[in-house]
Amino acid sequence: MGRTLVLTSTYPQWEADPRGAFIRRHWEAEARAGEHVEVLAPRTRWCRGTLGGPLLTHRFAYAPRAWSSLSGQFGILENLREAPRRGLLVPPFLGAMVAALRRQLDRADEPFDRVVAHMVLPCGVAASLAAGLTAPEVRLEVYGHGTDVDLLLGAPRALDAAVRSLLAPAQTLHLPSLDKARRLRDRFPELGPKLSVQTMAQTVEAPADLVRRPIPGRVLYLGRLIAQKGVDRLIRAVTELARQSPQRGVHLQIAGDGPERGRLVALARRTGAPVTFLGFVEGAAKAEALATAACLCVPSRDLGLLSEGAPLVIREASVLGLPVVATAVGGIPELASSCPGPVRLVPPNDAPGLVEALRASTDPLSPISQPRGPSAPKSRRSA
Repeated sequence: MGRTLVLTSTYPQWEADPRGAFIRRHWEAEARAGEHVEVLAPRTRWCRGTLGGPLLTHRFAYAPRAWSSLSGQFGILENLREAPRRGLLVPPFLGAMVAALRRQLDRADEPFDRVVAHMVLPCGVAASLAAGLTAPEVRLEVYGHGTDVDLLLGAPRALDAAVRSLLAPAQTLHLPSLDKARRLRDRFPELGPKLSVQTMAQTVEAPADLVRRPIPGRVLYLGRLIAQKGVDRLIRAVTELARQSPQRGVHLQIAGDGPERGRLVALARRTGAPVTFLGFVEGAAKAEALATAACLCVPSRDLGLLSEGAPLVIREASVLGLPVVATAVGGIPELASSCPGPVRLVPPNDAPGLVEALRASTDPLSPISQPRGPSAPKSRRSA
């Protein structure tokens, strides 16, 4: 096996941190299979302790610890929107990332034969800048995950040459869905031979001992609270379902956090929605939320340049036999087609359709809502 250096801007900051946990699980599996894997990630103001497991993690500093908030709390884009002054941290962040990457690659006694950058922006940029300084036998792979690919596709045409130059050193560009691969290929046809679809479905954990105990009427949302996730529409749909069928005891649990939380809390109060905000959940709390939900809802929508990738929570619920209601946007339909459990798709702007899908999926007498045992997750990869 070889030696891989993983570069990422999103990575767990403490042992139970869910941010970037899927990246950690992916590379832990590679390490257990025999690959030597080290991770290079930013030190944030929220980092504490060390991470266990088979991966060696290096943290690079780009600002005094108290100011290191460009990544870590939410995604970089959301952090910038929350506090635009964080834009001042972008140059030192990128510079420190490139310098740290060069230091790791200059370790002549233990050379790496592969660099893998997660997030085209900013890590693909840093890896590209460092690529010319590495030995030619070092392979570069770049993973695009969602917002980073959307920003690339939304760049002005005048920047196309710069984008081509940025991606030129990469031998492989992994994308989360066929939808994003098609859009990138349409914009940059010459990238076609480099593209690979990698949903990272193998990172989904299916606890064998989790026993579903669905509470009729309980709807679960599990994910980031950002505008393109459409959680405001879900709150309105649950409110309408509760109004139409008060005897059902419909209740929404929102497990996650993000810059939209304040607005969503205000919406729930204003509409009288039956909602509980759980914040980020992990471990036993996450297992309990999945076990007691009647269905999971992923109400994503396209928002300007931003579109959905392949939200792995859909597969996570599906392998546990938890019914899923999701909007048919981005890579969701193709992900749903490979799921072992029921996934009910709704057009993204069909508010009545979302209400009806939730009604059917939370009905304890409906076949789609019956408890099922977990299934083994499958990975899907194609060019």
